[in-house]
Amino acid sequence: MKLLFLTPPMRNWVRWGQKHIACNPLHAHLAAFVRERNVADVDALDCRALELNQEEMLERIRALAPDAVFLGTRLVTDGGASPVVFNLEAMSALKEAFPRLITILGGLGVSAIPKEIIGLAPQLDYLLIGEAEWTLVELLEELKKDAPSLREIRGLAYLDNDEVHLTPPRPLIQNLCDLPMPAYDLFPMSRYIGFSRIEHYNEAVTSRGCEGACSFCYEWGLIDPRRSGDFFLHRTRSGKLVADELELLNKTYGVKALNFMDDDFNSDRQKMLDLLDELEKRDLDIQWFFMGRARNLMRDADLIPRMRRAGCYQILFGIEAGTDEELAHIHKSDERYTIDDLKGLVQLLRNHDIATVGTYMNGFWEDDAEKIKHRYRVVDEIDPDVAVLMLLTPMPGSPIWRQALRDTRIETLDMENWDAVHTIMPTRHLSRKELGEISASANRDFFSRPERIERIRNGYSSPYVWKKFATYQAAAEMIDQ
Repeated sequence: MKLLFLTPPMRNWVRWGQKHIACNPLHAHLAAFVRERNVADVDALDCRALELNQEEMLERIRALAPDAVFLGTRLVTDGGASPVVFNLEAMSALKEAFPRLITILGGLGVSAIPKEIIGLAPQLDYLLIGEAEWTLVELLEELKKDAPSLREIRGLAYLDNDEVHLTPPRPLIQNLCDLPMPAYDLFPMSRYIGFSRIEHYNEAVTSRGCEGACSFCYEWGLIDPRRSGDFFLHRTRSGKLVADELELLNKTYGVKALNFMDDDFNSDRQKMLDLLDELEKRDLDIQWFFMGRARNLMRDADLIPRMRRAGCYQILFGIEAGTDEELAHIHKSDERYTIDDLKGLVQLLRNHDIATVGTYMNGFWEDDAEKIKHRYRVVDEIDPDVAVLMLLTPMPGSPIWRQALRDTRIETLDMENWDAVHTIMPTRHLSRKELGEISASANRDFFSRPERIERIRNGYSSPYVWKKFATYQAAAEMIDQ
């Protein structure tokens, strides 16, 4: 059996640059796992990186002659839920060209709503729910048989006599250190570029789950909806294995700038200590960014100088709200920090030559013009080097998604626009158009301040800080109006 991991032609998420392409971590992890267990020959085709259109994609697949193809992503940076649309379009073209080809789908935007996805996609043979390593291996083993038995494979959805059948949920992988190194050798690593300006770029994921429970988070859509408690079980690879991956990417594939895309990279202090210990022993020419939790950055303030010396040049954390009360409303009350604490954190990191990205969100049900303007004033006062404004998007599986369905607030079902850049829902006080206009105005103001531009252009030693800022600045108008 030959399995192809396919990234079809699809647009990039504008917020991250017109040309923002990285190796698909879900594909790299699954390919390594399948290969290690020797259940299939594996290959990968990244049409975005190779700049292939659909016709060229089909030509490549005809030459590769796979028995099965896997599509899917796990990162919101690929465009939120919108890749589901492109993956389904690709599957339709594949089935038309190769009727016997087995199609498999997994990852973000599908795990939470398997019945709905299969209902939309007659070209889809199998959908993997939640963590897919063992599900995929067992599925491939069964498909080699003359009479496959699928009902015992946990975490699987498929059509059975025109009815969608869901097998029992699959338990989470407890120890991520048992997983092999991602199969980067299958991907065109030299073709990846970040933020339209950063060459020798890649993204990696070294942990799963999150110790938080933010009501809007896309992570909810990556777990089996029948086991929602799994969301809270945070697991991480060891600091040594993370350092090994950094070294592999740098010395074997020439990666100079790496984004760790874990939703909770710095939760485990021991992991961070071990990572820094390992990096201090190694001669690596690589700078790295991670998405962290503000509370844990405050806890680990003593590690910040070591982080910078080890190559960390920028950190993202969530601001999300404009008051301490709003922080509590969106399930961040457990964080035990205030707006003033966030201001202090930004300055602390800046003092150590580490830039910041602060995310915040507009579009909550009670938002009116004044609340949104106040939220922006707070973000401006906190003064991260980049402010990423997200428009509240009901990601499948999240509590906000369930609430929006109950309240019939969703005004567009075109999932191609479910990318946190387009308005999907009005608020109690604002239409989608008004929400977009006010948000766009705030975005323009943040990225136009001369003093901020000058500080970022000349205030940090890493060139990647300015390159990222310039990308976001160029995309400041790209908020849906």
